[in-house]
Parts: sequence; C-alpha cells; structure tokens
Amino acid sequence: MTVAIRHRSVFIRTGKILAFSAAILIATKLTLEFAALTSASTAAFSFLIIVLLSAFFGDLLVAIITSFMATLCFDYFYLPPVGTFHIDAFQDWVSLAAFLVSSVIISHLTASASENSKKASVLDQSLAQLRVFGEWLLSAPNYQLTLSDMVKEAQRIFSLEYCSIHVYGEGKWQYFTGTSPSDISQEIENKLKFMQDHPTDLTELANENMLGVRYVQINKGATPFAVLAVRSSILPTHAIGTIAYMIGVKLGRIGEVTKEAIP
Repeated sequence: MTVAIRHRSVFIRTGKILAFSAAILIATKLTLEFAALTSASTAAFSFLIIVLLSAFFGDLLVAIITSFMATLCFDYFYLPPVGTFHIDAFQDWVSLAAFLVSSVIISHLTASASENSKKASVLDQSLAQLRVFGEWLLSAPNYQLTLSDMVKEAQRIFSLEYCSIHVYGEGKWQYFTGTSPSDISQEIENKLKFMQDHPTDLTELANENMLGVRYVQINKGATPFAVLAVRSSILPTHAIGTIAYMIGVKLGRIGEVTKEAIP
C-alpha cells in the first residue's frame, strides 16, 4: 500500500470516528433536552443504534471507539452521580459494564457481517469480470492479438489503475501496456531491471507491493514467460493470478503473439 493510499485511509477513518462521535453527542443532547419523554434506557438504545451504524459504515476500530464514546456519555449523563465519571451503586456498574460489552459485541458482529458482505460483492464482481475477459480471449483472433491488446482489455474490463505485461529478453525487461507511459510505468520498469540476472526467479516480485503494484508470473505452458503487473485497490490477488493464468493458456495455444516482437 502506498503512502498516499495509507494517508487517505487514515483520513477517511478519522472522519468516520469524528462523525459517529458527534452523533453520540447529538443523541445525548436530544435525550437530555426531552428528558420528560425519554429515559436512560432510551439513550442507551439510541447509542447502540449509532454503534451498529458505525460498524456497518466504518470498521471495527471505528465502532469500538464509538462504543467507548457512548459508554462515557452514558456514565457521565445518566448514571448517578450525574455529571461525574464516578459510580456509587453496584447495579450501575453492572449496567455500565453490560452496555460496554453489548456495544463491543455488536460492533464486532456487525463489522464482520459488513466485511463479509463486501468481500462477497467483490468476489461476485470479479467472477463476472473474469468470465468476460475469458470470453474475449477465446474470441480474439490469434493473428491479431498482441500483448498490448491483452493489457488494454484487462485494464478496461477490471477497471485497473495500472496494468502491464513485462517480458525479459535481450538483456533487459520490455513492458507492454495499453496506456501511455507514466511515472508508475517507469518505476516498475526500473524495479524489474534488478531481476536481469535471474529472469525466471520472480519470487521477490510476487510479494512486492511497491507503488501498490502486485506482480504475478505468467507461464507459457510449463515455462515462465513474463510478469503481469497490476495496480488495483479492489481486485483480489487470486483474481489477478487467474488473469495471468488465462493469458498464459492463450499464449500457449497460439504459440506466439503477432504484431509484437516477443523475446
């Protein structure tokens, strides 16, 4: 993950924490404002709803911080002596502990359900995209197909931020891409140059996340042939591996790709 992506993630998470903490404070103010119509139970129920929403729209960390914020407000404004964080009665300690435990459990279950739902959605989308890409590969005429065509179509179908195929030959790495050369392209090419002494040993690149790019080896039959470089914040790694596998199968069937010199 790149620094920019990490900063963006932290910024979004911080914004959600502040937003749901503000929601807790607003709910507190409203229940106190209408004290004649509400009670401590009403406030606790409102807090739990906000915690549930924080877990669904945020993540577990956002939900846990929201839970602690709600617990502090519940203690300070609703448990005697009101206006302090001190608790006199044992049953009030039990109530506070039950509220905190319930909030954390709800946070965990809701965040897990939300994450699983997102993963299932991404998986369904990836499978549909892989089917479209596979159908395109099968229908593409062998005499017209090029590496750049494969890259360009993969980038379009999977909405990739960056995609290229790198082939080693004649003492250097050559890369084929469906987009204009960019800083990312140059950085990736420079990284691949370090592999010149062992062009088929790509285990170093397989786990490399430089610039948020993931590398997967393409095999032409049983022989390592090239490297597929992909940058995507959504596409799962196993889907990228499937793309590389399909490209390798296609290359193995047609023998060679025309219109481009393949080392």
